[in-house]
Order: sequence, then C-alpha cells, then structure tokens
Amino acid sequence: MSEMDQFEEFGNPIKEGRKIQKAGRQTVFTDMNAMVDLAFLLLTFFMLTTTMVKPKIMEVVMPVPKEEDRPADVQPIRESRAISILPLPDGKLYLYQGLSAETVAEVPYGEEGIRQKLQNLLPTIDEPVILIKPHPDSNFRNLVDILDEMNILGVSRYALDDFSEKDREILAEAGIEITEN
Repeated sequence: MSEMDQFEEFGNPIKEGRKIQKAGRQTVFTDMNAMVDLAFLLLTFFMLTTTMVKPKIMEVVMPVPKEEDRPADVQPIRESRAISILPLPDGKLYLYQGLSAETVAEVPYGEEGIRQKLQNLLPTIDEPVILIKPHPDSNFRNLVDILDEMNILGVSRYALDDFSEKDREILAEAGIEITEN
C-alpha cells in the first residue's frame, strides 16, 4: 500500500559492504486509491440508505374547536353521510349511522367485524364521513386498529372527534352501559 524507497539510488550498503553515503532526499509514496475508493463506497452507501428511509405518516383530521373558536367556513356534516364509531374502555366497539342513532350495533374488531360492516355500509352512502369518537378511557391500541381499518378500506373522509355527552345518551338509550376505569 505504501512504500519507502530509501536506497534506490545507491543500493543497499549493508549487503554490498560499502560505506553509507548520504542519500538524497528520501521519498515516501502513499497510494491513496484505496482510501478514495472507500470514501466513495461509504458516500454511496449512506446516500442510498437515506433515500430508502421515508417517513410514514398517517394523516388524521382532529376534532374541530369549540363553537366559539370554530372558523366560520366549517360546514356541518349532513346526518345522512355520518357514520360514528365508538371504541369503549371495555374493549367493545359500537357503530351507528347518522348523528342521532336509532340503531346502535356492537361490532367486533378485525376483518370479520368492523371491516365487513363498513364494506357493506360505505357503498350505500354518498360521500360518507366516518367520525371516530374514542372514550377517554378506551385502549389506544383499539383506536390504532380502527385507523388501520380506515387505511385498508381506503376511506378518505374520517375524523377523530371527542366522546361527548350526546354519545353517552345515545348509548344509554340503546341500553349500553359504559364501564369507567
């Protein structure tokens, strides 16, 4: 890789039995090709790995502010377009159509539950909006499961909203008790 040419002009005096004469300036030659190759390999490796790592972000519409803080251009959702999903603390999931529900249905999580119910319900509604209203004591994993189902089904209009007193009243009318933690 690197070499020193000490006795190139005069030969090796020890082997030849001569007196050592002062040689001219000693030259040191270092081959930099390997270091340059390594630098380019590292540069291309890190450029390749940084382009492969893309942030994965899920866009979520958060609850609208209170009435006094709400901008004037926010339009209310028509009742015929709204589907509400309510994950509760006991691991149960309830779904109803409209803003004031006559029928509240308990739906299990997963492919046979919420996904199947939404696959049947979404084609019947023109431009549906899904309101996900998790109870404050509900499990965060259940909320993530619901958001995953929205992505799997390709639902483009869904929003997280607060679990309100109106939701409590709707569940109470349907005979559903909420167990608080």
